[in-house]
Amino acid sequence: MELKEPFLWGSATAAYQCEGGYREDDKGESIWDVFCHSEKNNINAVTGDVASDHYHRYEEDIRMLKEGGQNAYRFSLAWTRIIPKGTGKISQAGIAFYKRVLAACKKYGVTPLVTIYHYDLPQPLMEIGGWENREVAEAFADYAQVCFEAFGDEVRHWVTINEPDYDTMCAYAVGNYPPNVTDMNRRAKALYHMLLASAKAVSRFRKLQAKGMIGLVHAPYPIATLQDDLAYREAAKNADLFYNRCIADPTITGWFCDDLFVKLKESNIDLSFIKEGDKQCFMEGTVDFLGLNVYERAVVKPYTSGETCLKINNTGKSKDKTSIIVKGWFELDKDSEVKRNPWGMEVYPKCIYDLLYMMKERYGDIPFIITENGIGYYDKLENGQVHDPYRIEYLDGFIDWMWKAKEEGIDVRGYFVWSTMDLYSWINGYEKRYGLVYVDYEDHEKRYPKDSYYWYQKKIDEKEGKEL
Repeated sequence: MELKEPFLWGSATAAYQCEGGYREDDKGESIWDVFCHSEKNNINAVTGDVASDHYHRYEEDIRMLKEGGQNAYRFSLAWTRIIPKGTGKISQAGIAFYKRVLAACKKYGVTPLVTIYHYDLPQPLMEIGGWENREVAEAFADYAQVCFEAFGDEVRHWVTINEPDYDTMCAYAVGNYPPNVTDMNRRAKALYHMLLASAKAVSRFRKLQAKGMIGLVHAPYPIATLQDDLAYREAAKNADLFYNRCIADPTITGWFCDDLFVKLKESNIDLSFIKEGDKQCFMEGTVDFLGLNVYERAVVKPYTSGETCLKINNTGKSKDKTSIIVKGWFELDKDSEVKRNPWGMEVYPKCIYDLLYMMKERYGDIPFIITENGIGYYDKLENGQVHDPYRIEYLDGFIDWMWKAKEEGIDVRGYFVWSTMDLYSWINGYEKRYGLVYVDYEDHEKRYPKDSYYWYQKKIDEKEGKEL
């Protein structure tokens, strides 16, 4: 169902990263609760127990968001607040909390975009195999239906799952997210079941005749090479399958492309988890829109040698370099001409324009929402102020290139900065800050708008043609 409405200008958070309230009411434990309290959490040994304390300060955060000129807020629901053990008993306290968040959105005239799942699987479901267990896909559909029925009167923009690609890559290939393993066979199975879960949830949404739009959030990359020959073109095609088409094809068209199956079989990936009737499920669960989390390009080169190995810089230290080799597919390359942040992420704003055109040419007129775009840095609070010109430069370029694509006819319906306020950045901890608002973790999570917060308000006015 298409909605005619103003462009969504907002910012985004995720439940585990900002809420805190670790033991509030009858919340269950997620895989991140368990991981962050374990010896495996040895890179940045901090937890999300308090995080940004959004559980208690959600109204302040939504009010500040609105005062900063934003008209939309993307946030996620914690499965463990709503169904503490993942299946079974529903927590009325959890339902009531998110009702309060939605009421605050309504009070301040903010449109909610609600993500049902953002990395935080209930621990009891991990103990039966997590996303590798097909039963978890059905459990997710049950959970999604509870959300549709509980919040359907207040929500018109739904996301099933955030970044199934990046989530499973970190969990099962890099090994820095729980369950902290490196096994591409296990990754393929978990990713497939996550996509199946999304399709099942979309099907439930439609059977309920729920109002609004439902989509999935993908983190694709425009693929670039530093040379142009047959080997580099093949590497780019393989990287496109690995990063992009494995998610967007089944989500938008209803099934995977043949080229992907060919590469998986060449890599000896066991596909026995695909069952008869699944294709029909995917066909019935295609999305109304696709959320795009856009941060940078993937610059790739041909595979040379060695086993599959994926490493990500989680510390911001130059010695901890991101390195990706996918055996028989491609390797990550580096463009030395492009500026980067301390974690090695490119600052290349035109990539959002390139990506939108790539997606438009491949998938036609499906609506897109930029559900995340932002950059992490070591921000400093000085005399109650945070000067972050690097963030302003980054966001300014991305917004301009996105707006250019929109004006040229690509159906972009919204843009969300990552993130609303500083929060727990997964295994990167708290030093890597993305927020438009600074959170002082040493002083009761006190909030301080950054320069970028005020700049974003003016940028929105500029794009909407308002008097400055």
